[in-house]
Amino acid sequence: MVLLAFVITLMAAGTTLAAEEVREIQDNSFLIEEAYNQEDGVIQHIQAFQYFKGDNWQYTFTQEWPVPGQTHQLSYTIPAERIKVDGQDDAGIGDVALNYRYQAVLKDGIAFAPRLSLILPTGDRKKGLGTGTVGYQVNLP
Repeated sequence: MVLLAFVITLMAAGTTLAAEEVREIQDNSFLIEEAYNQEDGVIQHIQAFQYFKGDNWQYTFTQEWPVPGQTHQLSYTIPAERIKVDGQDDAGIGDVALNYRYQAVLKDGIAFAPRLSLILPTGDRKKGLGTGTVGYQVNLP
């Protein structure tokens, strides 16, 4: 009798959960570059950590904003790095990237949003944390 009551309770709970509206999460992070921008009002935070041989590592923090909507997106990426070479151990901020992504296509399941980045020489070139020059980068999904 207890087992029957338990099964009925589980079935009722499952029906209630199925009736609730579930908000779908869209993710295209498996791509090298995202194919679409964030929805209006959604700010995305991206963090990555890479560990390399010799106790070297790099951590990056990126924040992306739709400005003012999904068609245009602005973001920045700040890298923090640790580099050990020939007994010299240095750590600090690397070259910061300011990014702009344009949602060129978003229709019928097809998305295309190229990105243009301006790379600022904020890292110390002498310590190997930066290039010492302004750069640019173009990414395509």
